[in-house]
Amino acid sequence: MNTIRTWLLSLKLYLQMSLFLASPSSLPYSPAALVLSVGAYLLVGQALLGEVKNLFEIGVQIAIEILILYLISYAVLTFKKKQGRLLQTLSALIGINLIISIASLLLVGVLPDMQNTETPDPLLVQLNLAILLWNMAVVSLIFKRAFEIKTIVAAIIAFNYLLIYEFIILNFL
Repeated sequence: MNTIRTWLLSLKLYLQMSLFLASPSSLPYSPAALVLSVGAYLLVGQALLGEVKNLFEIGVQIAIEILILYLISYAVLTFKKKQGRLLQTLSALIGINLIISIASLLLVGVLPDMQNTETPDPLLVQLNLAILLWNMAVVSLIFKRAFEIKTIVAAIIAFNYLLIYEFIILNFL
């Protein structure tokens, strides 16, 4: 029961981080909560992409995302001699992606007819862009706070993470 309570606290903090109100340092140090968040992220990914990808493909896509985030976090935290922050940083990054994916899922639920047209609706394109920018801003803030770096450096790292991730997904999956 303690694991579930810790995870629920983590979910609350992920939501606060997604709204720029909390820091990764406020998360409990809990590998179990991290695993539960990954599982929830996979379920939300299935709900979002289940019509176009199978569960294995979604799992691979999420695994690639987590690997990239892990490598960036490990490299920077090792360089800064702050490896003890790795679990909380990774948990924060996965958690905010979970929250933003849930927000995307809610938008898809509200706007289902727009998804099935051959030409993309301008409103849907703008909403997707807003979600992408929101995600980048939150990831950048987590990098800034976890790595103790300047905002511009965190934004550059977040942008490069997105480019690497999209390059791999678009070219190899």
